[in-house]
Amino acid sequence: MKNNNLIECGVSFIVALFSYLIIGPIIYALIYPYINGTLLFYASLFIPSVFTLLVLIVLKRKRFINDFRASRDRGFSLPLFFIFLSSSFIFLSLTSLLEGAKVNPAPIGEKILSLFISLLFIPIQITTEEYIFRILPYKTVEERMGKKSVCILLSLISGLLFTLPHLFNKEVLAEGGYWAVIHYFLWGSMVMAGSIMTKGFEFPLAMHLSNNLVVSIVANYKGSSLSSTSFFILENETSSPKAIVTFLLLFALEFLFFYTLKRRRHSERQE
Repeated sequence: MKNNNLIECGVSFIVALFSYLIIGPIIYALIYPYINGTLLFYASLFIPSVFTLLVLIVLKRKRFINDFRASRDRGFSLPLFFIFLSSSFIFLSLTSLLEGAKVNPAPIGEKILSLFISLLFIPIQITTEEYIFRILPYKTVEERMGKKSVCILLSLISGLLFTLPHLFNKEVLAEGGYWAVIHYFLWGSMVMAGSIMTKGFEFPLAMHLSNNLVVSIVANYKGSSLSSTSFFILENETSSPKAIVTFLLLFALEFLFFYTLKRRRHSERQE
């Protein structure tokens, strides 16, 4: 049984990675010469995510949805997901505005169309990336989760896997790009640790989704790899020690919410 699970997760991971990093970008490259306009270019960036999600749905079928359950006894909690998502979105939005984000001078119509593109495609992007870099590695070693060493190693591997495809982002190639690499690795490893500690996938999905929605809709920054037309704009790259500290504070805040809710539920059950 263990070997079957390992083989299935391994095959799914290889197929998903091949689709996301090779076939998807090839399709994008073939279509690129025919793309005209900023918004169409932005939408086309999600071609690898959409293609990979379709491949995974065809490959896994019902098992794809079932994999979002951390275990047979632990389903995916929508209330918990929305608590993580809303609190993270508010925190990151306020942080961006306090950092000096200015009103984007782009036409309001372009901003609204970009908003709809983001709301349509970013959840697909996040679902695809989280499934590849968090859920499949988690499922591979699920039966050994009782060992602390396995959990630590899994978090580090997830951080590495998440960092590698992001090495092609503009933030990494810019001056001080090593901060971006550190940020990606911390993000990947810590949200996996969040999955292990909360025993579910609501935490990484909500954190990742809120971050990308804030960047694409609320306050993007010049030179961003996610070329949306946001309502506000930041002058500086987000990859910096300040951005890392902000992420660590958000991580701590989300866990405060989680353990507060957990204690409250425990008290209600005892009563």
